[in-house]
Amino acid sequence: MSQEKERTTGSKKGEQVSTLMQAKQQLEQKNVELQEAILATERANAARDIFLSNMSHELRTPINTILGLNELIIRESQDEAIKEYAFDIRQAGNILLALVSDILDFSKLEAGQMNVMDGIYDISSLLNDLINGISLQLRKKKLDLELDIAKDIPYKLFGDEIHIRQIIGNLLSNAVKFTQKGKVTLRLAWKKVSEDEIELDLSVLDTGIGIKEKDMEKLFGVFQRMDSTVRSKEERTGLGLAITNRLVEMMGGRLEVDSTYGKGSSFSFKVVQKVVDTEPLGDFEKQYNESLRSSENYNQKFIAPLGRILIVDDNAMNLAVAQGLLKQTRLQVDVAASGEECLELLKRKTYHLICLDHMMPVMDGVQTLHAIRGLENNPSKDTPVIALTANAVAGAREFYLQEGFQDYLTKPIDADKFENMLIEYLPDNVVYLTQGQSMDREYEKQDAELALDIRESQLYIIGFNIRNGLKYMGGDKALYSKVLHDFHMILQEKEEALRNFLKKGDMPGYAIIVHSLKGNARNLGADGLADEAFELEKMSKAGRLEDVEVRSPILFNMMKNMKNGLKAYLDSEEKKEEAIKLPAKEESRAVTEDEWKKALRELADRLDDFDGDSVNAKIEELKKYDRPESDKKMLRLCEKAVRDYAYDIALEVVNAVL
Repeated sequence: MSQEKERTTGSKKGEQVSTLMQAKQQLEQKNVELQEAILATERANAARDIFLSNMSHELRTPINTILGLNELIIRESQDEAIKEYAFDIRQAGNILLALVSDILDFSKLEAGQMNVMDGIYDISSLLNDLINGISLQLRKKKLDLELDIAKDIPYKLFGDEIHIRQIIGNLLSNAVKFTQKGKVTLRLAWKKVSEDEIELDLSVLDTGIGIKEKDMEKLFGVFQRMDSTVRSKEERTGLGLAITNRLVEMMGGRLEVDSTYGKGSSFSFKVVQKVVDTEPLGDFEKQYNESLRSSENYNQKFIAPLGRILIVDDNAMNLAVAQGLLKQTRLQVDVAASGEECLELLKRKTYHLICLDHMMPVMDGVQTLHAIRGLENNPSKDTPVIALTANAVAGAREFYLQEGFQDYLTKPIDADKFENMLIEYLPDNVVYLTQGQSMDREYEKQDAELALDIRESQLYIIGFNIRNGLKYMGGDKALYSKVLHDFHMILQEKEEALRNFLKKGDMPGYAIIVHSLKGNARNLGADGLADEAFELEKMSKAGRLEDVEVRSPILFNMMKNMKNGLKAYLDSEEKKEEAIKLPAKEESRAVTEDEWKKALRELADRLDDFDGDSVNAKIEELKKYDRPESDKKMLRLCEKAVRDYAYDIALEVVNAVL
């Protein structure tokens, strides 16, 4: 019995061990399966992130082209019907852009990848941008905008400006969309919650269709629309309020809704922010209305005929859009289709600003920026570089600043933001603000800095760095002028010699002439020409005939342009010397306002025709009129610009008065 009992007990223990082993194996199998599932989920999340990033770029790039070219149609078309079509395209394009942003944002919120992005921001700038974003829709629907902004709120805060901007923007956009008559109200109040923190209390109210009681529970659902008979007119995804609610919750707040069907709605939320500067905001409504009156119609904010900017993008249409947007600023714009082409241009020319696309093949924007900073003998090594990007995702600003960009601009390019950025980063001495008073100050500033007659800045336009040239001449302006005359004749002789040596394939002879040209150009401050000559000198000394044949046309074109520009400048100088003896001053004569305006219009026509002699004659005639000091100052400024051959600037001055 005892042995049988032991056998039974042993058998049971064996079964238990076997069961435990099976359970252990099953557990291990489950763990393996779980690990594989986790890895699969991580791979899927990574694939989704890559897909979202690529989708953002691929969709925003054609949208950028469409909206950018459409903006040019709005600016340049004189046909009102075409402009109306263009305004509709702009609205549809912005809706499409919002759709892309909504899908990306919601996907990130679902994945828990949307983070609070704290930084310093200006309340005034935030509000101004938000209101500008809905101003067109307000005017189109003839709605009033009421602003109730606390005047004593600290103007500079620290917090998540990006998402606060997105929340308020969504609420304002919805308010305008679903209000057919009446007004939209934006309220901003605040209260102090600690020594260095305040609570913002933001509300958006409208007199629109409101929300039915039965629809309130569906308000923050995904792809939900309330009262579709009315709202189906609005081409939206139904994601806006769902995203807005999630963002408010992410920032520790709660989105409150109060609505009466047929009368209107109110959306509000509160969020705590840190105070950076306790200086009060002031009367924002007054400031905004003043800025609104000055921006009813497009006018370029500045002109910069001496400014040089390089735009790098692998998309030809993007380059065309950017060039078109800058056309009226008179900037000297060069373009490059790749990072490699950008670096080649930087070896030959100096720029005041570089705008660099991020997503490019072979060498992307970040790699190109690092190559620019590490490029030897690069005069643009410290030039500000702005990133152009279609990836408008959270954290973009921090990423680009960390990589070494001075700033970044999202696509589609906002023309107003683009111009503001150019004004900020271009050197002060090449930017002429288009308001008359500011333009006066900029001219006077440039005169003081260069200590030269303003007409000599024409030499700067055709390629001479006068400061460098005068250094080589010991500051002797008379000597510099004489050498310029000699150089004008030398250019023709050297071009003929270079062409002859090139035709014969005589690289040693070519190298001798191009070496001499390099020295002549450098002594006068013609650095661009000297740099190009130096590159060809190296090639010719190495016997690289094919490379010299390919690159020589660039040098010949530079020499031709410089020769023509110098001739115009030197001829003008000779005429001024002949006319140095001025006639006796005549008495000023009275003139009516109509006669004065008529004379100014005639001057504008002559400026538009670039008719130098008749322009100068007309200015002399106008100077004899009995006019207030402001008009006399305008004429002096115009005369300076004409001496500089900057007829476009002179025309801007005259048109500002007309």
